[in-house]
Amino acid sequence: MPESQYEYDAKQFSLAPSELENAKFAFNDVLNDRASNGWVLDETLRIDASSFFLVI
Repeated sequence: MPESQYEYDAKQFSLAPSELENAKFAFNDVLNDRASNGWVLDETLRIDASSFFLVI
């Protein structure tokens, strides 16, 4: 089997609609933390109305 070229990390978020304004800061923190280690956001997967994954 060939060696993998890519590695992914998934971060789950769940939040209530009343938390949406503060959620952008949580997203920024996660994305900036991962970016400082060379990761980039690949995809966002919505699970339900208040849960989703960031695929980094």
